Amino acid sequence: MTSLEKNPGSVTAGLAITAVLFILLMAAVAQAQTYTILHNFTGGADGAGPGGLIIDAAGNLYGAAAGGGLSSQNCDGTCGLVFKMKASGQGWVLTPLYDFQGGSDGADPSGVVFGPDGTLYGTTALGGTTCASETQYGCGTVFNLRPSPSACKSALCPWTESVLYRFAGGSNDGAIPEGQLVFDQAKNLYGGTYEGGVYTPNCGFGHNWCGTIFELSPSNGGWIESLPYIFTGGDDGAKPRWRSDTRCCWEPLRYGRKQWGGQRRHRL
Repeated sequence: MTSLEKNPGSVTAGLAITAVLFILLMAAVAQAQTYTILHNFTGGADGAGPGGLIIDAAGNLYGAAAGGGLSSQNCDGTCGLVFKMKASGQGWVLTPLYDFQGGSDGADPSGVVFGPDGTLYGTTALGGTTCASETQYGCGTVFNLRPSPSACKSALCPWTESVLYRFAGGSNDGAIPEGQLVFDQAKNLYGGTYEGGVYTPNCGFGHNWCGTIFELSPSNGGWIESLPYIFTGGDDGAKPRWRSDTRCCWEPLRYGRKQWGGQRRHRL
């Protein structure tokens, strides 16, 4: 994990972090809130620095941890993983579904969503391929995870990853996608990248790339990427990140009073 991609607005400040996953349970009678810890992440095989969660019809939780999992020089430490949590008795059992390798499969996942087909889709901020915007650890990926088609014969049954797109960075593509994806009714995917697009000192935190909004459209068994919007670092803002509190939009970040543009929310 790198300081640029982990520190701003993130809970993954380093590999030694111990994140706490929790849920607020509403008491039906007293209408009070009870804080319950479901899992204390250790930074090992269970991950570290988890993001937001999603839940299936059976009440199982799914999420991504930016750190933990496998160690690799391609990941600047550990590569992160996607996990599932299932209620068991009075507690919860965490099962890793996929450990990222830090190569072409990606590294540093930031969240997952259910797609129209019921499988998991997400982004990795790093890994994929070398690019103009981030030459050391890769520009990031969009991926899909699906369970094994055959019955699992063990408690640990890893899912199969497919990379839908590897970002190239530079002026013609985005780099370092962060936050959750969204689908439209036509099954197109949308997301935001922290870098790539326009290069200007106005977007000068870390690298001087301003970021993009990207679209992935299914085509002949694959996916075609386009950039509906490229940020300029002016009034439109720069370096978009998904607003997890509203679940509606990417919000460009602001650096100081003039740099990185204004604080505008961009709805699709």
